[in-house]
Amino acid sequence: MRTVALITVFVVLAGVFCGGKTGSQTPAVVAKWPAEATGTLTEDELAQFVKVLPAFSAALKAANWTPTAPKEGDGPAASLTAFVEGMNVAGLDESLKTTGARWGTLRPTLYKVVTAMTALSVDGAPPEMIAQMKKDTSAAAKKGLKDFEAVKAACSQIPEANKQLVKSHQPELQALQTLGR
Repeated sequence: MRTVALITVFVVLAGVFCGGKTGSQTPAVVAKWPAEATGTLTEDELAQFVKVLPAFSAALKAANWTPTAPKEGDGPAASLTAFVEGMNVAGLDESLKTTGARWGTLRPTLYKVVTAMTALSVDGAPPEMIAQMKKDTSAAAKKGLKDFEAVKAACSQIPEANKQLVKSHQPELQALQTLGR
């Protein structure tokens, strides 16, 4: 789960440190998740998601998928959206056919899983890291802290049940660390 958490932190921090003009966005705008991300994740959805992961990863690999880099002005939630939506590669539905899934059914679950992992990562952020961010007075650090706090506030929208379900299925979700490889 540590590697999965690192992937999630990468997605969040890519938006935090690479996206946006300093001070130009308010946390309420930066941290609005897509509607699919805050829905309740069920055990059945997660089981289907785990079943689909190998075919999904193979389709991403076949398409030479790489994560979408954040655009100038993107905040963390927009970066997460670009990350997920960028996974809708050519041939994906054909690759998923044998699993009984398709992009339209995978996408909402992918959002729920990734945002739950993000919330778990934010919840587990080392206090030393946060203290260091608060001590650093550079413009980048101030923006990073502001965006981190916005993401943390947004993570309060993620159902606790989603976080606990994802946490309880850590071994099955390890395949996320090798998506597209």
